[in-house]
Amino acid sequence: MRPDRPALTAPRSAFLILCAALACSASTHAATVPTGFVDLPAVGVGSRAALDRPVAMAFLPDGRLLVAEQKRARLRLFVGSTLASVDPVATLPGVRTTGGEQGLLGIAVDPAWPARPYVYVHCDDASGPFIRISRYTTGGDLAMAGDGSLTVDPATRYDVLTGLPDAASNHNGGTLRFGPDGMLYASLGDDMDHCGAQDPTVLVGKILRLDVSRLPDGPGGPPPVALLTLADNPFVALPDSNAHLVWALGLRNPFRFCLDPAWGSLYVGDVGEGAWEEIDQVLMGGRNFGWPLYEGPALFDYPCPDPLSQGEAPIHAYSRAGVTASVVAGCVYRAPDGAVRPLPPSYEGDLFFSDYYQGFLRRLKRSHAAWALADPEPGQPSPTAWGQGFEQVSDWQVSPDGTLWYCRQSTLYVANTGQIRRIALLPSDAVPPPSPAAFELAPPRPTPAVGRATLHYTLAAASRVDLEVFDMAGRRVRLLAPSRLQGAGAYDVTWDGADDDGRAVGPAVYVVRLRVDERSMQRRLPLLR
Repeated sequence: MRPDRPALTAPRSAFLILCAALACSASTHAATVPTGFVDLPAVGVGSRAALDRPVAMAFLPDGRLLVAEQKRARLRLFVGSTLASVDPVATLPGVRTTGGEQGLLGIAVDPAWPARPYVYVHCDDASGPFIRISRYTTGGDLAMAGDGSLTVDPATRYDVLTGLPDAASNHNGGTLRFGPDGMLYASLGDDMDHCGAQDPTVLVGKILRLDVSRLPDGPGGPPPVALLTLADNPFVALPDSNAHLVWALGLRNPFRFCLDPAWGSLYVGDVGEGAWEEIDQVLMGGRNFGWPLYEGPALFDYPCPDPLSQGEAPIHAYSRAGVTASVVAGCVYRAPDGAVRPLPPSYEGDLFFSDYYQGFLRRLKRSHAAWALADPEPGQPSPTAWGQGFEQVSDWQVSPDGTLWYCRQSTLYVANTGQIRRIALLPSDAVPPPSPAAFELAPPRPTPAVGRATLHYTLAAASRVDLEVFDMAGRRVRLLAPSRLQGAGAYDVTWDGADDDGRAVGPAVYVVRLRVDERSMQRRLPLLR
């Protein structure tokens, strides 16, 4: 993906020497991380599993990993650390790959997998200068009852959105992510149409929020915009239907963004023009981040007619003056339910981001409403960089086991040297094995729930307990178990889908929080009606 940088070339003899050297060294290209952590290949490497410019990845709920290759438009699948026996899953036709920032750019898996066996992609379309978002139906071992291999028939393509501007061949955005609300979020760059980023009716410089749950099965599309529109999207009152899909605007090139899986907040890495790289926080729909009136925290002052606002300040920005830089939003770290190798508890809720060219990995920590670089860890390569050596990294994910995975497109821009790697916490013999849990909150039953859910928790000793339900904005919906002392044992509590006033709440993703003395644990609960 090389955002905002021209292609690099080398003499053929130097290129061949470099390829030979990299064939031996690619598997050992480890980054520098703090003491107590390790950076290792996450999946197998070798001639069969060689990755050619992998750009994006998505985990299936069972832990399998789908990887998208930018220029070859292939989907690759890893089962554990091994390439699936059916490889590639698909080579997608009709993808434009001519420009440095064009190709297959993003991938997402339907959150209702395998009941909805769909894979969504963000790509440049070969039939014209535009971007499209498409859905494909997956076949094969959906439930992972056998070897886990999958297939995608390109004929199953359903176009969710087409005609998104791509006249300039760069500033394309490229991220697809499902939020905890079940909606599909997509990023679009400004396509060098700076003032278009300020116009909610022009789909450039935007984050879109799409409801894909009502789309028909099978190939076809695109659907009427109304079928993708959420009633609570911020610009639904405007007459132009394009605006109905917009969640945030005023962005230059939001190549990568991430979502907080606990609260649904969105964090955008917006690539700068010449002075600043920035991270923007989208707490709710309708936010405007100022481009091209502002770049990072500074006035850019590009004249646009009737901008919506001066824009919101980023939560973090760093200078790119005199260097080539491109920010990549990584992830908000939340240890998944059942994680066997989580990062330390002090990392919960921290935001990781990297720079594609500078190669650093930084960690932001929130204190109330403000974000700042986390205090340095022992062994950090610098006071500001939690890690170093992450050049050409284009995507980040938290794996189901709790480790931090990333996608490196290549080593020194050489073909077939892409890697999927992970950062993990080293086990320590100096740390005693954990004692049996003092309490446990089980996943809600059923998940998703239809109308009501049973919440099961256990206490190892007498404790003071609170059990509450919150919405994704952090507002309490229901107090199920008021603070009281309970003895050791197992407990079942039923939530009837009503709030504290007895009114039925709407279908959404909620958070159940169990507080036991001074500690707490939470589970996500999708509720249907």
